Amino acid sequence: MVIFNKIVKTLLFSLVLSSYSWSYAQECPNLVINQLISANIEPEGVVFELAAYESNAWNWASPKVDQLSKQLKDKYPNVDIAIISHGNEQFQLTSKNLAKNQYPVSLLDNLAKNGADIHVCGVNSSWNNVSHDSYIDIVQVAVSGPAKVNDYIKLGYQHIRLSKRCQD
Repeated sequence: MVIFNKIVKTLLFSLVLSSYSWSYAQECPNLVINQLISANIEPEGVVFELAAYESNAWNWASPKVDQLSKQLKDKYPNVDIAIISHGNEQFQLTSKNLAKNQYPVSLLDNLAKNGADIHVCGVNSSWNNVSHDSYIDIVQVAVSGPAKVNDYIKLGYQHIRLSKRCQD
């Protein structure tokens, strides 16, 4: 019985550790991108998710997405990129906020010109009384940001959650 308990404890510890590692990897995009590149198998696509709830999160997130997308495109030129924003940061992408957010928007604009699809959350927009036509031209308003992420995952896209905690 003592041996059985040790085995169970070891398995549970391993399970917790592996789920933590997966969560960390999912929020540390460089790890995921490096794995995708070294696998030598082109993914169907990659969907970057940002729900940071900092109103200026695109200031740090857009350079990260730009860098990671370039790495992916260097290895897999035809890989599809999708970007979903569904926190308060999505309002940086409105026309009225364009003047204060030119740098992050210019990076996202380049990504869009290279084929990336950029979405914001319609539910969050409605909760904040922001109309769909308030967003800049490169943005598509999805009914729901989390549902749109799931749509891409179902299409076989690799999901990468962006987090300020992991700026590797």
